[in-house]
Amino acid sequence: MATRDLDSLVRFCAGQARRFDPGAWRESESIDRNALAVAAKYLSMTSWYGHEAALERVAEELRPEMSSTEKFDHEASAIGFELSYFSVAVRYQIVMGDRSKARKANS
Repeated sequence: MATRDLDSLVRFCAGQARRFDPGAWRESESIDRNALAVAAKYLSMTSWYGHEAALERVAEELRPEMSSTEKFDHEASAIGFELSYFSVAVRYQIVMGDRSKARKANS
């Protein structure tokens, strides 16, 4: 997965953490559906992102085979999904967004 594409996915997911909309995941035309499905499945398995059940449904709607952890691993590998980078980058973007909001509120 190209860095530019992964960064777009990170920004999308960080924004969705604050304003979650399952329809946005299904309707996104700027991000590859396979990447969205992998990201949704991964985030549904975390304890820090939230929206677990909805993300599980989104992943399965985008790619029905995402119901299987084995298929998830295969698909993530096939598209070159860098899980460790993605995880850190999404958390960082969420924190930076929260800090930006706090600064604006204090201004």
